[in-house]
Order: sequence, then C-alpha cells, then structure tokens
Amino acid sequence: QIRCHSTIWWVVRLRRLRAMHVTLILADPANANTVALKALLAQLEEAAGAGAVCVGNDLETFKAFGRLEEVEVVVPVVFAGGNPAILKELWPLCPKVRWVHSMAAGVDTLVPILKELPRGSEVPLTNAKGAFSRSLAEYAIAALLHFNKQVPRLQSNRASKTWDRFTMGELYGQTAGFIGFGDIAQNTAKLCKAFGMRVVAFRNTRGRSGDDLADEVYYASENADAKKEVFRNSDFVICSLPGGEQTFHACGAAEFAAMKPSAVFVSMGRGSCVDEAALIEVLRGRNIAGAALDVFEKEPLAQDSPLWECENLLLSPHNADLTAEYMRLTWDLFMGKFKEFADPKFQGFSSTVDFSKGY
Repeated sequence: QIRCHSTIWWVVRLRRLRAMHVTLILADPANANTVALKALLAQLEEAAGAGAVCVGNDLETFKAFGRLEEVEVVVPVVFAGGNPAILKELWPLCPKVRWVHSMAAGVDTLVPILKELPRGSEVPLTNAKGAFSRSLAEYAIAALLHFNKQVPRLQSNRASKTWDRFTMGELYGQTAGFIGFGDIAQNTAKLCKAFGMRVVAFRNTRGRSGDDLADEVYYASENADAKKEVFRNSDFVICSLPGGEQTFHACGAAEFAAMKPSAVFVSMGRGSCVDEAALIEVLRGRNIAGAALDVFEKEPLAQDSPLWECENLLLSPHNADLTAEYMRLTWDLFMGKFKEFADPKFQGFSSTVDFSKGY
C-alpha cells in the first residue's frame, strides 16, 4: 500500500515476457466493495499480458501512479464508488486506451461521458452483461409468486389468526410478458417455462438470439403497438430494459392502462425505464393487481416518495442481484474478457455496448 494525497492505492506489477497492458480501476479505495476487489487483483498475476494496475478515484492518485501514458484498459466500478466523471480529466492523459470495461451491467451514466470524449465512442466498451442474470431471474419468480400466492394476505391472516381458505393461484398457464428480451429476460423466461407459463416478448427487431424461448415475439419494427400488445396480453409484465435515452419512460401511463386489472408489473432493469408517477397512479387506483420494483428513477428512494405508501407494491432497494457471489461473478466475467484482450491474436470483442443505443 502506498499513501498518496490521503488516498490509498495499490499497484500490482506483474513480470511477463509478453506485452504488458496497464490498467486503471476507477473505485473508491475506502468502499467495502473495493476492499473485496483488491483481494481479487492477485488473480491478474495468472493472466498473460497483465501489467501494472492502479486503483483510485481521483486525478491526483492516478497522476502519482506515473504511467498514465501507458494505460490501455480502464475499468469503472460504480458499485464501489467509482466516479465515471473522472474520465473527462483522465482521458487526455491516457492516449493509448484501447478498452473500457464496466464492472456493472448498466452503462447509462458512462456512455454519455464517453460520447463527449475524443475517440470515446470508438474505443470498445464492454460491461457485466450476463453476470447477474441468474439472481435477477430468481427475483422475478419470487415477485410473481408473491402476488400469485397472495403472500401479503397469508401474512396478514397469520397476524390476525384468521383461518381463510381462499382459492390459491398458480403460475401454470399464466402469461409472462417481457419488455426487452436480453440475457436477464431470457434467463427469467426459462424459469417461467419450468412453471408451465406462456412467454411473450417485446423486441425492437428480428434476428437476435433467444426468440425460440418465447411463444410469441412482438417486434417494434413491424408493429407500432407491439409493446402495448405485450402489456395487454400478459398476466405479469417484466421489464429488464437497460437505461438510456431510447428506453427512458418506456413503461408509462399508456402501457399501464393497457394492462389487465389482475396483472402485475415487475421492474428490475433500470429505474429510468419506468414512469413512476404513472405507476403510482395505477397502484393507488388499484387499476392493476400490483407491482414489484427493485430499481427506481432516483436512488436511494426518497423518504417522501409515494411508493412507500403503496400497499400493493413489493419494494426492494436495488439489491435483487446483490448476492454473496456478486463480486466474484462480475470479476470472473472481466477476467475472461481480459484474457481475450491480452491474446496476441485478439481481433475484437464479440459483443460490445452500442453507443447509438446506449446499451
């Protein structure tokens, strides 16, 4: 450990005969997740091509590192307090950057910054897409069962000592509709299928993988009402859209108005995709059966938000994917990509963030 300007940073020097790829990790050294990250840095020693690594969150720390002109890889870690805005100051000092990787799946705060920088949208940007899909799929199923089995009613009956033999629902035969059908949605769809549910999905265009997991796919490119059709025909609507300009308030008043009165809405992508004011209105009016939210327009959720008062809402503080394996999962994904990048035969990543879409 070296103390520099009251900030702790670590440098890992790895001796290799092959080309060294110097890496900057943007994270707050005092953050608990950064401490966990530090413990994993030793794994880079096994990666061919790894060079010096600096962990920091301010320009002074990175300047003290003394090797900015050699940096090829930049890794923002927003869930460890990493500040993507520092890239604006770092970028002119790091002319050799060839790859930016987000340890988080969401890049809605990172993309706008990179688009403003010279070469920013030309440098490949990858993210943790797929690292947390399993746990989010489990959360979605938990939300569906919460409402389908009327868990709040069961808890209330126990508290009041009421023997209430109501007719229990089942997921079998119900329709799960997906707004966005990427990795998270597809993992969730597989679990829905295991329960005997029908799966429908909304996607922008044809030609993407995973369509075979759905019984029916509605394409925005072919039907202007495709999204509303999913809302209209589903018993459970699950939104896992990424954040960005194109998905802002993708789920709003018109979509909620199309839902069945018995339907449930689940959001676990990005809070910006949901018009919370419109959702609050339908929840208060009991126009739909309920909703489950793990993400919000502003986080942490304000104490005076009306959402806290919605009795037909299952609310979690953006921790549906915050499992004990969270750090290892995203780290393993990064290491796989690093090894790919460091390979002398590297020709580019198979999947990168589309700057025009923002995800």
